[in-house]
Amino acid sequence: MASLDKKSDCCSGIAPAEYVFAMPAGVSGPAGVEPPALGEMLSRAANGESLGREDAISLSKLGREEVPFLLRSASRIRDKGKGKTLTFSRNVFVPLTQICRNRCGYCTFKYEPGEGPLFLTPEEVVEMAKKGAQLGCTELLFVTGDKPELLYPVYREALGKLGYKSTAEYLIAMGEAGLRERIFPHTNLGLATKDELTAFRESNPSMGLMLENISPRLLKKGEAHHGCPDKVPRHRMKTMEWAGELQIPWTSGILVGIGETWEERIDSLYALKELNDAFGHIQEIIIQNFSPKQGITMEKYPPPDFIDMLKIVAISRLIFGEGMNIQIPPNLNPDTYPLFVHAGVNDLGGVSPITIDYVNPEAPWPKLERMRNIIEDLGFTLRERLPVYPEFIGRKYINDDLLRLVRDAVDEQGYVPSEEVHNGTY
Repeated sequence: MASLDKKSDCCSGIAPAEYVFAMPAGVSGPAGVEPPALGEMLSRAANGESLGREDAISLSKLGREEVPFLLRSASRIRDKGKGKTLTFSRNVFVPLTQICRNRCGYCTFKYEPGEGPLFLTPEEVVEMAKKGAQLGCTELLFVTGDKPELLYPVYREALGKLGYKSTAEYLIAMGEAGLRERIFPHTNLGLATKDELTAFRESNPSMGLMLENISPRLLKKGEAHHGCPDKVPRHRMKTMEWAGELQIPWTSGILVGIGETWEERIDSLYALKELNDAFGHIQEIIIQNFSPKQGITMEKYPPPDFIDMLKIVAISRLIFGEGMNIQIPPNLNPDTYPLFVHAGVNDLGGVSPITIDYVNPEAPWPKLERMRNIIEDLGFTLRERLPVYPEFIGRKYINDDLLRLVRDAVDEQGYVPSEEVHNGTY
């Protein structure tokens, strides 16, 4: 990890990138002399000591020439806890409804009634589950708009004709239907009650809710979360607290580049760490970069700087330590996702053979065979996982009936049994 240089290609010419690491054979770290204060801080983190908020903020201010030292430390911590294995999941992305009561400044997922179907029908969901299972997918990823029944009578009435009073009720039923096809639901509902989460737990081995950011400032007029009742940070934290009480394996994370400050990014990570310290149920932290799109309120916002993304990923590793699974979405970083391996990630998220990323429709999934080759060139092994991580496969986190199905789907290490990659599938 000798330097940060500009090149046209990375990873043996497989993935072009604006910035790449020069990593000559045998070089284990950056060239040059590590500043003493930085070295002492990184050494403490590498030895498992908790990284304080002020330390994290100071790391966010590192200059370009000091970043490789941060990345080396993050990589070593990742290697200590996760070894040389990177993971991904094979999923079917199910946008159960794209009607939403929020008005996020960065969203293209939401549309209004009349601009598209109010929701997918049960038959459509089951067909997607069947097709996904046939192609070897193990995750039925449900993503929805937030509580449209509270804002749109036409949606509420149509849902009622199916026999459901809320989107949550419909999601629970569709998750159960998917599970009958032997594909595991992972639901990103949004805000939920404890009773709803209890019901989801029967069929979902894991669930998720992005914190995005802990700062209520982003709810103000002109900010990314203005007009978004479901993005109030304390409400999102409460849903995740209930999930912790219920011991539901949970995916969360932050959204980078939506107008937040560095301090707000750091505070968001510490809010999630405090939650996980209390309950131990957070299985994964996603560091997701904002991607500008035509037609959104924030279409002229620049995407987050690449070096800043490297820093926040590495700082996340130092904050959460060796045990946490940290993910960067590869389809949002198609040219540079291999470089985040050097920042301490150990997961590359979901990849689908049959559905697009409906939240980021402009960003195609990487081809799995190519991704595997890139990762192997970096000295790592790529393994497929279920939506629930191996370390959470147990009676503490999953009900007995569901646990039997989960264990039937994995090998002794908790991964999906290895198989040949089919050319053309991705």
